[in-house]
Amino acid sequence: MDEITSQLATTSLSTEKKLLYVDVLNFSASFFQPNEHWCFRKARKKVADFVKHAKNADFEIKVFIDAFTESEEAINKWRQRRENEVRNGVRRLPQGMNTLLGELFKRCGVEVCYSTEADNDDTLASHAHHDGASILSQDRDFLRYNGRKYDIFIDFSIYKKKLVLKRRKDMRCTASKRDIITPAPAYTNRDPGIVSLSRHIYKRGTPSPLTHHFTNTHILVRPLRQAYYAHLGLESSVLETFPLFDGQVRWDESQVPPDDSMKDLLSDPKKAYDYFFKDMKRPQDVSDKDWNNHVYATYAVVFEFCGLYMGVPLYDLLVAHAVHP
Repeated sequence: MDEITSQLATTSLSTEKKLLYVDVLNFSASFFQPNEHWCFRKARKKVADFVKHAKNADFEIKVFIDAFTESEEAINKWRQRRENEVRNGVRRLPQGMNTLLGELFKRCGVEVCYSTEADNDDTLASHAHHDGASILSQDRDFLRYNGRKYDIFIDFSIYKKKLVLKRRKDMRCTASKRDIITPAPAYTNRDPGIVSLSRHIYKRGTPSPLTHHFTNTHILVRPLRQAYYAHLGLESSVLETFPLFDGQVRWDESQVPPDDSMKDLLSDPKKAYDYFFKDMKRPQDVSDKDWNNHVYATYAVVFEFCGLYMGVPLYDLLVAHAVHP
């Protein structure tokens, strides 16, 4: 039996479970090409193909995206990764990718579940357990739940226009055990946007691989965010935290008050972009790849907040207004 036939046979063991819950950020690189940040149009086709092939294989899918305030351990891990990106001058996946993935799956009629009440793993595991669904994720933490009733698949391929799943075989669990949450934690089907703003916190890494050449791009568009904070009706400052590079990585923390001085820019993405980046100059010693990805990042940090204000998907603003260098 060849590998594909074996995988088909493995997948068919779960024919009674047509529900497939996808830990979609775990497969980001399957939809977005690493180190090529202008791949959002290709990503749309890859998402559409994934959904079509899943339907051909009689799967009904839901995708889960984390929108929950993470634990201190997870935040420290995130911080170390962001520091490494800045130190090494890299940004593997594009700014706004989480938002784009949610938008692209919604366009294909897939239910997108943003975990807001509990950690995404806890939320996904609980819903899969209670709904009789299987899980598609490479995350070993899904082995940690006591009494779990879901099957776990760690990868997928396409064969004869059908989605083929690869079952997890290595069942070793290194994480501490925990119980399935009952009842299942709540989620929302609407992208909650910047969840941390409810706590007056905005913490990000670098959207660009060129933090050695420019300051963190998030800082350059701070006045646009201030206008968005004013639009939200925030009455006190937001603690903004970003990594910088001045020979070594350091974190900039600033208390940023709401200010509606630039509120008109929120409804005019092209004007907003030109205001902040029209005169941007390319450094002489950067590669085409890094420059292209930096330009994408400048569009993304502007259009994210214009999109939130206007209620327009980030993908649509990128397609309409972003110009590849």
